[in-house]
Amino acid sequence: MAAIAEPLILTPKPSLKNSISHPINISFMIPPDLVALISSHALLSKPFSPTLLEIPSSFNLHRLSNLRDARQILPPKPATPPTFPTLTMQPSDHFPTRSTITDALHAAINSGSINTSGENKVVDQVRNSFLTGFTPDTSVSLSLSLKGPNPFTFQSAMVSHLPQRPEHTIEPAQLSPLPFWTPEPPTIIPFYSPPPFTIGNLFLSSCPGKKVRLNGPVKGRSGVCRDLETDMKRMKQMGVGCIVCCLDDVELEFLGAPWPEYEQSAKKIGIDILRLPIPEGLPPISAACLDAHLLDLINRYSLRGIPILVHCRGGVGRAGVIACCWMIRLGLCGWFDQKTPASSNFTADGARSQDTIAFVEKVIALVRRRRSMKAIETYEQVEFLVDYVDHLRHGSPQTLLGEFACLL
Repeated sequence: MAAIAEPLILTPKPSLKNSISHPINISFMIPPDLVALISSHALLSKPFSPTLLEIPSSFNLHRLSNLRDARQILPPKPATPPTFPTLTMQPSDHFPTRSTITDALHAAINSGSINTSGENKVVDQVRNSFLTGFTPDTSVSLSLSLKGPNPFTFQSAMVSHLPQRPEHTIEPAQLSPLPFWTPEPPTIIPFYSPPPFTIGNLFLSSCPGKKVRLNGPVKGRSGVCRDLETDMKRMKQMGVGCIVCCLDDVELEFLGAPWPEYEQSAKKIGIDILRLPIPEGLPPISAACLDAHLLDLINRYSLRGIPILVHCRGGVGRAGVIACCWMIRLGLCGWFDQKTPASSNFTADGARSQDTIAFVEKVIALVRRRRSMKAIETYEQVEFLVDYVDHLRHGSPQTLLGEFACLL
């Protein structure tokens, strides 16, 4: 009854998320603080190699990300007081005295071990028998200094040595100063060093200009009403040179970012667009087709230090598949051991090869860590990644280059 008697308090309607109050969430596949480190150890792979870059295993993205995250989670170690080494005294017979060294030198001279003719040879016998473990307290240092003549001192010396007649004396004031050569400052030629190689990063985000749940929250998720041009300007400020759109015209229209407006905004801001329409929950059409587009993207942008942004509806499923293939093709996660022969796609019982599955699991875990635990949403997408690795691993390089040339 008390609860019924209380007045009803109406909660205000939650405001919609827009591009100003909630900037579009962009995830980095390579942490910004690791881009320079990985790029400094990257080398171009050999011809017909599955990966475009060769990166030492110690500097793979997977290993560096694990170390980086572990350092952020672990608490700092308590400061320990400095420790000093303990000095132990050696027996007295290890320290030669002046008399023992003199006797040894005389004995070596008398025995002919030292050549007194001035050849300055080292007496190994004396050094090994008496000077082992002995460090003298004093050290001898030689220094050489060169001084140039002082112009004023040189001029006064010239005056003092001039011939003088008895009837006439030359005063120093009557002498004209001798011309002295003053060296010009050296011209500094700047040493040209090529700019360091930097890998262009890959970003994941949701669809720019997305508008969903405008009538109210659904299942606790508030509405989103973004501005297409504002989102693309933020991408341009982050250095994005190309956007890979995984949506078709129907889905772009449904999200409130129709393709004509989408294309016009991209041209106005100066960002290239590559469209790879993929149905929701499914992977690309084929591994060969996606690999051809990835080769073009990597050569045009990633190897020139220009970031790429991939998006689908939420930047999780379809965009996550593209990100996995990009890291695999570029070589950021390493590759299989070349010493062991590549196994077939399927084992004797019809199952996938375990080394390929383990490699794909490592790449998926990395994308989920960087973007979301929901990345790579369906079984079909995981199966496509396994097919893509097998395509690079067992497909002939000539076939890959032929397919790439046909698509170009």
